[in-house]
Parts: sequence; structure tokens; C-alpha cells
Amino acid sequence: MARFFPAPVAVAHATPLSAADLADRYIAMGTMTAQIGGDTLDLVIPYDTEKERGSAGQKMIMGQFLTINVLGMAVDEDGEPDRPMLQVTLQKHMGDMRLLSAELFDDRGYDAPLAMGADGGTGELSEFTMEGDTGSGVVTGEVLRLTGYTSGPNVAEGAAPVPVRIEWRVDLPPLE
Repeated sequence: MARFFPAPVAVAHATPLSAADLADRYIAMGTMTAQIGGDTLDLVIPYDTEKERGSAGQKMIMGQFLTINVLGMAVDEDGEPDRPMLQVTLQKHMGDMRLLSAELFDDRGYDAPLAMGADGGTGELSEFTMEGDTGSGVVTGEVLRLTGYTSGPNVAEGAAPVPVRIEWRVDLPPLE
């Protein structure tokens, strides 16, 4: 029986470095672990101290939508954040926090991610806690490989749903 196997597998084995291996200009804001199909990605959520820019944040949009964005990244052999990158976006409006999307950008680039949300597979925010500015959560569901993501996303021909579980914990900058 033929089975669709996502590309991140080879990348995950080629980049086993962790948050402890980040170059001096970066510090870890948090960590992210993703189980995609039968493979596991251990990612770091970096903060660039030179550019004073984090890979996670929270902001109010139009004064009523709390949006949280978290970007987990692999660490290359030089200690630089690299692909695969996994972005999770959440939003709260008049109730509970919910998943907007999750995208895994691997060796196929920005135009062909594995995605969950409006353009890709189905998923849900199955766990979420926020204590002060520390957030953690679990997203479960399925991702689909997309094409044309930067111009008009479509599910790639022959793409099959791949089960995914994403867990993260991050210290977010305070709301502005």
C-alpha cells in the first residue's frame, strides 16, 4: 500500500540541534514539538537579541481580537534558526481562544507548506493556557501539502491528510 510521506522527515533528521545550540545572538523564548505522521520535530522559538525581535507575539487587533503567533524553528549547525519552521496562529474574540492556522515550511519552501486551517487540513486547539505572558497549547488535526501558497493556495495534487500534534510553551512579550 502506497503512503504519502511528507518531506520534513529528511530535514528533521539532518537538524538535531536544540535551543541549547543557538548562536549567542539568540535566546529561546520557548519550545515547540510537532509529531507529523510518524516523525517528531523538536523546535525552538527564538528571540534575536541583535534585532530585538522575537518569533512569538501577542497583540490586540482592532481592540477586540487577541491574536497570538508562535514560530518554532530548527537550529542549523551554526546555531542559526532555520527550516523546518512551524507557525501557529491563534485568535480570541468574544469567548475561547481558537486556532486560525498552522503551517510547516520545510525544504519545499514558502510556496508549498504543509498546512492546517482555511487553506489546508482540519485541526483544533485542543489545549490552551495563558498564565501572565506565558502561553502553552496543543493543536491536533491533519495537515495537507499546498501549492501556490504565496499567490493562491491549492491542495497539491495527490496530497493526503497527515496526522499532526503540535505542542508549545512560550514566554510572550507583554501586550503593547
